[in-house]
Amino acid sequence: MIQSCQTMLYLKCIYLPIFFLQVTADVKVTSQDYICTGDLHHVESEHAMENPHCDQFWSYQDNSIGTFLDATPECHSPCKELTGGKIILTECVNVTLAVLCSKVHLESRWTTEFRIHFNAKMIHQSLPNSVKRARIGAYSSFGALMFISSLLCGGWLHHKNRNKLIEADVTNA
Repeated sequence: MIQSCQTMLYLKCIYLPIFFLQVTADVKVTSQDYICTGDLHHVESEHAMENPHCDQFWSYQDNSIGTFLDATPECHSPCKELTGGKIILTECVNVTLAVLCSKVHLESRWTTEFRIHFNAKMIHQSLPNSVKRARIGAYSSFGALMFISSLLCGGWLHHKNRNKLIEADVTNA
């Protein structure tokens, strides 16, 4: 109980009971890299996915780009899609996820908070092996076709010249 007194013409005391005592722990802050490839970039937090009942706040350059409160997502650019613990971005940018979990037990309220700074790492993805193989196959097929065409043309020219030589020998004899 907290006692508060005021003085006017007389002394008046008011007693205010405390209904909730809030206990807050230190904020756990970590960093994690994520790899950007393609047009959309997927960022995931396993800890946040395991605690979907917690409030989640995504930010980029100190601006809110998404919230996940009471299992309801809200998404702003560069956020394209948001679910519990996951965000899909249209740009390869550094983002921060802040997760707040609150629990009320009897007369105590416990709040835990953790933050993860996701550092974007752009990887210039080379073509997949299947695409490379398809291109190599197409170039090889074209090369083989050109080689066969040149052999056929060479054979035709050789045959034509041979016939001319035979005709020339017949007329000379």
